[in-house]
Amino acid sequence: MSSALQTQSHIAKKARTRAATLATLGNVMEWYDFTVYGFLAVAISANFFPSSDPGAALLSTFAVFGVGFVARPVGAFILGPLVDSKGRKFVMLLSMLLMAAGSLLVGIAPTYAQIGLLAPAIMVLGRLFQGFSAGGEFGSSAVFLVEWAAPKRRGLFGSFHQVATYGGLLTGVIVVAVLTSILGPAQMQAWGWRIPFIFGAFLAAVVLYLRRRVEETPVFSDSDQTESSQDSGAPSQSNDQIQLSSVKGFFLTIGITALWAVTSFVTINYMPTFTSKFAGINQQEALWATCIGCFLAVVLFPLAGHLSDRFGRRPFILGSAIAYVVLSVPLFLLIVNGRSLLAVIVAQGLFALPTAAIAGVGTATVTELFALRRRGVLVSIATAIAVTVFGGFGGFISTLLIEATGSPISAAYYVVGVALITLVAALAMPELGKNELRR
Repeated sequence: MSSALQTQSHIAKKARTRAATLATLGNVMEWYDFTVYGFLAVAISANFFPSSDPGAALLSTFAVFGVGFVARPVGAFILGPLVDSKGRKFVMLLSMLLMAAGSLLVGIAPTYAQIGLLAPAIMVLGRLFQGFSAGGEFGSSAVFLVEWAAPKRRGLFGSFHQVATYGGLLTGVIVVAVLTSILGPAQMQAWGWRIPFIFGAFLAAVVLYLRRRVEETPVFSDSDQTESSQDSGAPSQSNDQIQLSSVKGFFLTIGITALWAVTSFVTINYMPTFTSKFAGINQQEALWATCIGCFLAVVLFPLAGHLSDRFGRRPFILGSAIAYVVLSVPLFLLIVNGRSLLAVIVAQGLFALPTAAIAGVGTATVTELFALRRRGVLVSIATAIAVTVFGGFGGFISTLLIEATGSPISAAYYVVGVALITLVAALAMPELGKNELRR
């Protein structure tokens, strides 16, 4: 290899690493801000939804958590097209700004005791800001990372999208656990719950500044020239072919993302609330147990992504769906009947394995299902719908099922039902990971 080619290769590698690092760092903060609410559900419930029935107050709290997910499809419908017209970087910057604003609003919101019903209304507004932002962030950052990847490394690069997403979850758990350990449950419920939101808003502003330095993906930057050559007579897919491909990819993405969403928002985000209530451990222990499970999943994501570049995406998604169908009820039984910190840690550690399998390859999979021209908007909208329907209200549905049946295990049946949907999608999807990313 000549010196000029070596230099060019080094520059390309450096740009690729820089882009992936800044995108991943930003994504960590984005999802920390969005999901930390779930770890503070008990404190928020006491301050904004006072009720003589703790179960009803908790339901209200998770309903507002779900409101953020209702706003996700709206954000995807509005910001998604901008991913394909204005660029991946443009939407990533805009979504970070909106997320910081939403977190700050939640962090400084007056309580119910101070301003009455206006307090939960402000909380809802903050969650709407966060949800709208997440609707644009997920698709834009997912496509950004996969498009920056070198050939045959898209699974690995895409896995860092989930390293960041779950890293945000993990950061949220750690921050809340540390604050609870320092302040104690009483002070945490009184005012300490505000600190994670204000801290997140500040860090999001810092990351926003850093993200401005990242470059647009080469694939997107070159797309204008590609479209010009097609307009001049180069062969291309017909509109019917593109539409058929888009429709199939859209529904496959929803099916794949269904369990993917549940793995994070039920078996991780909802778990501290569930285990502190039904597993015989205190809130601090519940948070640290979730830290362990989340950390294990984060470590395994790159391994799953790397292996999927060699063996394909489908085996990992199929295996994850089967594992959740088989293991969900036994592991929930272990948590409830074990009634110990060790039982919870074992269960969450086992949940982390199929979680890593689907989440580690999910980003590359849903990106590869679509051609370049409509990739940003379709990935954004399809994933937003799936996360809203199956993941966002996961804690609410689980709590509702438990209230209705009187059995904590009923939450596991919800997970099994969603896993069956993903199992069907995995059987119907084409093999990916061994071929070039479609332009």
